[in-house]
Amino acid sequence: MSEQEPTVITLDNQNSVQILAQYIEVAQQKGAYLLNEAEILKRGMDVLMNNIHDKEIDTNMAKQLLIQGVNKGQRHGAYTLNDAALLSKVVLFIAQETAPAQVPVQASKPTIPVQVAPEQVQEAPEQVQEVQEQDQEEPEDSDDLSDLAEPIPLKPKEV
Repeated sequence: MSEQEPTVITLDNQNSVQILAQYIEVAQQKGAYLLNEAEILKRGMDVLMNNIHDKEIDTNMAKQLLIQGVNKGQRHGAYTLNDAALLSKVVLFIAQETAPAQVPVQASKPTIPVQVAPEQVQEAPEQVQEVQEQDQEEPEDSDDLSDLAEPIPLKPKEV
């Protein structure tokens, strides 16, 4: 039984956020984030998963923070290639869900077939295996979440 059938995951708002949160934890364990970045990511997860009210972070911003978090985890090499492929699909799903609806929503939910090695299934939390997200073409520092915690410097007026 060396070959395993692909696992099919049906994405919805709840499990897609859970997948991102799990992989942010994986990246954190591998040292991908600075302390202030981890604090911001934790606040974003609290908003989305625990319905905690945050004056600075709404649900859309929280989703964007989690997406930035998995992108930074990818850049730090925290995920396997299979992990990246799944995370890529999850990020696309969340981006479509948060974008303004201009096209009617389809009745069926998207499914993602993912082939998983048996050793990954044993180590995987819940029904999600560690999966990695592919890099998006952004500048190297664009996923640095620490900028959100720093004040914006004021420029003096020229006379």
